[in-house]
Amino acid sequence: MKALSFCEQFCPEKIEFNKLGKWLGDGSDGEVFLTDKPNIVIKFCILYNNINEVNKQYWGNTAPLLNYLISNPIDIFARVYAHEYMGTFPQDFRDVVLYSYTMEKLEDISEAEKKVFHTILSHEDRGIVKNYSIKEVQEILQGLSLGLDFDENKVIFFYKNLKKSNINHADIHPRNIMKDKEGNFKMIDFDRAQLNGE
Repeated sequence: MKALSFCEQFCPEKIEFNKLGKWLGDGSDGEVFLTDKPNIVIKFCILYNNINEVNKQYWGNTAPLLNYLISNPIDIFARVYAHEYMGTFPQDFRDVVLYSYTMEKLEDISEAEKKVFHTILSHEDRGIVKNYSIKEVQEILQGLSLGLDFDENKVIFFYKNLKKSNINHADIHPRNIMKDKEGNFKMIDFDRAQLNGE
């Protein structure tokens, strides 16, 4: 991922390099780093397309969602503290929008928990959409509990609230689920999400 290197190239004055810590990981939309605050991380993000499309996506979907999450923290989504538009820049035969947001630092889920969420929420590699009822999920979890270690009540709470949320995440899979220090599951990676009805 080249999000930070693009930021360094196009808008270095917007990055507080002395506050950046260790690289934690990346995805198709950005890179996450520790900050000088132990419970906060920063994600540098990038959108590729022509100038009309990237600006439409950022100002139409991403910025309103991040603003909403800042003003209305939701238990099952990572807490977002701030975001910054860093600019739209030409790159080769396309344009890029660069932006960043800070959010709470979360922990990885276990391998067992990844298997649970893969079973009840996603088959991201096969394009299958799963829409189980709460009763069906409870039955699935009872079977999975015979061989996997996880907190069934916290999985149900997360699943139930995710299904009734007014946010369409659009990229739900175990890689985008983490947990806080109390073991509560939360979604991360808001770059392809939007408020329902937007």
